Amino acid sequence: MRRALIALILAATTSIGTAAEWHFAIIGDTPYTDAERNLLPAMLQQITDRRPAFIIHAGDIKSGSQRCDDAMYHDRHALFGAANVPLLYTPGDNEWTDCHRSSNGGYDPVERLNFLRHVFFAEPQSLGKPALPVLRQSDASDAAPYPENLRWEHEGVVFATLNVTGSNNNFGKADTPSKEFRQRHAANLDWMAAAFARAAQIDARLVVLTLQGDPHFKAYAAGKPKRGFVDFVDRLREHVLATNRPVILIHGDSHNQKIDHPLKGPAGQPIAHFTRIETYGAPFMGWVEVRVADGNNEAKISSHPWAPTPFSH
Repeated sequence: MRRALIALILAATTSIGTAAEWHFAIIGDTPYTDAERNLLPAMLQQITDRRPAFIIHAGDIKSGSQRCDDAMYHDRHALFGAANVPLLYTPGDNEWTDCHRSSNGGYDPVERLNFLRHVFFAEPQSLGKPALPVLRQSDASDAAPYPENLRWEHEGVVFATLNVTGSNNNFGKADTPSKEFRQRHAANLDWMAAAFARAAQIDARLVVLTLQGDPHFKAYAAGKPKRGFVDFVDRLREHVLATNRPVILIHGDSHNQKIDHPLKGPAGQPIAHFTRIETYGAPFMGWVEVRVADGNNEAKISSHPWAPTPFSH
């Protein structure tokens, strides 16, 4: 059984790959503008040229002021579908919870989420080419109609996405959470628990969770958690403390790329085997790379800011 912890080494530059290594890439909060939309294919190609196993997009595929018209979803689906590597995506608040704004077209958020599911999650597979088979939560349980919550495995690592969104996770404006929040929150907690259970079942080397919303770990540690995230972070912390395998949580939302250990243990110390990766976000473009080495049980995390080369756009 693998019980040695994978060391999480924060690298300023990419390590040299070997036959015993594989890696995946992380992006999020992009494209926000027409300029980013035009540039993103070049960035995706540069990521693809490095031959990742797949790319994870942590949500927000448009800005909070752009319209939520059908054409936007189809455009982003075509954009991600054209990637020459599997691409896994989890929804962000800009593409459903904020669609009620007049600038977004005044849509009903739940209707937009259902349309997004129809476009992006109709089949149990990733976007991009070749398509990567995934398990959708809706496949695992008829009682959980959340096809956007995905799980897959690669080389002994368990990956899961959770529809936990930015701002306040669509908690609602009242003190009592909305019905939509309560149902989706319960499904997210079940799906997170299932990911950790699967990791224990196969003795996974690593657990990787992806959501769009910033859980606001600093506010949580200060005893002032946001209502839409407090129970989620409580449960996450319980799972992390109950295992000795490393856990990586990926999110976007705050547009402040970082790699750190913000979850605290019982004595207030950072939990060393928990690592948070926040994506780059508009107006900055870039990706984060996680490289896993089979031989020495270590994962190297590196940040890659990106700007187009002259004439590439």
